Amino acid sequence: MNKILTCILIFLTFSCVDKKNKTETQTSLNEQSETEISDSEKTKKTIFDKVFRKINEIEYFKNHENGISSVINYEESRWEYVFVEMVNDNKRIIILEKIVETGKPEKKYQILDTIHINNFKENEFTSFGVCQNNGKADSRIFTIIERTENDFDLEYYSKIKSAWKANLKTKKIEKMTEINGIMCMNESYGI
Repeated sequence: MNKILTCILIFLTFSCVDKKNKTETQTSLNEQSETEISDSEKTKKTIFDKVFRKINEIEYFKNHENGISSVINYEESRWEYVFVEMVNDNKRIIILEKIVETGKPEKKYQILDTIHINNFKENEFTSFGVCQNNGKADSRIFTIIERTENDFDLEYYSKIKSAWKANLKTKKIEKMTEINGIMCMNESYGI
């Protein structure tokens, strides 16, 4: 009987030690997982959180080419914002960026808003920084213009298909519903 009790006691002792090790291991794994989740959540940033020198540093834009870009100089806002066009086949992404001062000649940028334009046609092009609304220059406007046969003879493009404007107060790009009166300068006119 003594031998049986000793065996049971030894069995229970080893069982408790093994269970204790399993609990400690599970606790440490759970703490590690929580730490990993917290760290990954902290490092998970959107394109709007990143400050960069070149937009192609952002993974999302690796398969895009730089199109045209234009600094927005409108009333009190001077050299604070820029429009950038990224091109991938017949798709365009128009980006409103804030210019971030670095104290060096090389500025950095931060994305504030984007507009995705799909199914961009071959006879269309974008115009930035050279548009006017009812005769008043407004560099906050960008447009999609339909190309015509006599483009080189036009001083101003008026066949505007769509227009957007950067709202510098809300830092958003807004679609313009009224496009009558919008014209964009033909920078190639007279060349």
